[in-house]
Formats: sequence, C-alpha cells, structure tokens
Amino acid sequence: MGIFSRLSDILNANITSILDKAEDPEKMARLMLQEMEETLVEVRSDAARLIADKKESERRIENLEDQIKDWTNKATLALKHNREDLARQALAEKQKLLTHLEEKQAFQEEMEAQLGKYDEDIARLQSTMKEARKRLDSIRLRKQVSQNRLKVHEQTREDKRIRHEARFEQMERDLDALDSKLEADGLGLASLNDELAALEITASVDAELEALKAGIAQEQSEKEKA
Repeated sequence: MGIFSRLSDILNANITSILDKAEDPEKMARLMLQEMEETLVEVRSDAARLIADKKESERRIENLEDQIKDWTNKATLALKHNREDLARQALAEKQKLLTHLEEKQAFQEEMEAQLGKYDEDIARLQSTMKEARKRLDSIRLRKQVSQNRLKVHEQTREDKRIRHEARFEQMERDLDALDSKLEADGLGLASLNDELAALEITASVDAELEALKAGIAQEQSEKEKA
C-alpha cells in the first residue's frame, strides 16, 4: 500500500512532519517521490483524456452551431416563399438544437473548470515534489557529512593509535640503546675487577709462600743449632 491514498493526501501532506517521524527518512523520501511521480503521471493522463474530450465537444458544438445557422437560413427561405408552416418547423428544429447546444456548452464549461483544477493540482503536485526532492537532497547531504565526520574521527583515532605505537616503539628503542650503552660501559669495569681480584689472589699466594719459606728456614736453623 502506498504512503498516500489519493492526490489530495499528497497535496495536504506535511512532508517535513512525515520525514521527521520516519525511521529511515531517506528511504521514506524516495518512496514519497516515487508515489508522487506515479500520481503525476496519472493526473496528466486524466488531463490528457479530458483535453481530448473537450476538443471533441468543441467540434460537436461547432457542428451544432452550423446546423442552427442552417435551420435559420431554411426558415428564412420558407418565409420568403410564403411557407410559414415550413418556417415554423425549421425554427422548431432550431430550438431543439439550441437546447442541445446549451447542454453541450454547459458541459464544455465543466470540462474547462476541471482542466483548470487539473492545472492547479499539477502545479501544486510539482511544487510538493520539488519540496520533497530538496528534503531528500538535504537528508543525503547530512548523511554524507555524518559519514565524512565519522571517517575523519576514525582516521584521527587511527592516527593517534599509530602515533602511540610509534612512540612506544621509540621508547623501546631508546631503552634498548640505554641497556646497550650500560652493557658497553660495564665491559671495561668487568675487566678491571677481574684484574684487581687476580692481584689480590696473587698477593695472598705470595704472602703464604713467604710464610712457608720462613717456617722452613727457621726449622733448618734449629736443626743446625742442635
């Protein structure tokens, strides 16, 4: 079932209110425009048929007017020949045609009035369609702006993430460099400690060796005295 049930519904519709309440305004606007376009085609088709009927009616009116003139001429001719009876009959036929002509002319006026209404309705319908298209364009523009803003926001978040990762990677590289430097600085200190420790061991060995020599020398001296 369509959004509108008849032309008057479209012409009296509050496009803004309908779209504001719609769950999907863009889809609703497209459906509204589609139905308006279909209605416009129907209205124009009806107007075209009425125009054709009006033209046919105009031809019939012209034909009646010609017949009325003809009966008038016949009545005149009958009177010129002193045939009042024939003149009366001719005028009687003329009166019948005049009555028929009046009916046709009244119907013609109705058709002209209806065509005027069609013209007004088509103009209003086109204006309503123009409003709906503007709303649809506005909806699409807002949607595009929102999507672009979302993309920018997502890109900004991605840029921040990349910057944070780059910062952490740089920090890791800095720490690695510092550790390497400390290790490099510690290489010389390790060699020095090793050398000092070796000296301490040598000194201890030398001291103990001298003590042993002294003990042996004393022992030999005591033996010689004995």
